[in-house]
Amino acid sequence: MITSYRPQQAPPKWEQIAGHVRMLVAASADRSPYRVERLLTATTRLAVWCHRSGLPDDPEVWLRHETIDAFVLTGCTDLAPSSAQTYRSWLRHMRATLAWLKRGEQAPPPMKAPKTVSPPYSPAQLGPLRGWAERLPGQARGDAPALMALAFGCGLTSGEVAAVRTGHLRRLDCARSWPASLAQTG
Repeated sequence: MITSYRPQQAPPKWEQIAGHVRMLVAASADRSPYRVERLLTATTRLAVWCHRSGLPDDPEVWLRHETIDAFVLTGCTDLAPSSAQTYRSWLRHMRATLAWLKRGEQAPPPMKAPKTVSPPYSPAQLGPLRGWAERLPGQARGDAPALMALAFGCGLTSGEVAAVRTGHLRRLDCARSWPASLAQTG
């Protein structure tokens, strides 16, 4: 299917880019959860957009993060925003499966918003947690209220709290207001 793929309305320059499109899909399809037909469609659209935008007919240029993002923003205006984001996901996944990551480039951060916002903790939930924190020994007794402030004050989910590392945090001199706020919730 990949080697014989031709879009239904092939652009005039299709033959110039066809080999690159087929090569990209063939190289990444086995490691992709997406259907080959969809990868071919998204990759073809990207390649055509790049060609029309004056970018080189070079898969390495096509699959740069900034190229994919520019394509989604300006080359997919006829699609619903969710469809354009789906194309972005497919193309970035394709990029991540290919060997260019060996150059030391970072994998792109996921751009996905939660479908539902976690509701804030109720006072009934905060009371027992505050009591637990006050009974912890030593340094943990001081750390627990800070962790609680992150979780409750910043609205972090349990998974986000578990992922927090020291380097993610910054100490500000304007502290001292959060212990009073936590005391009021108990």
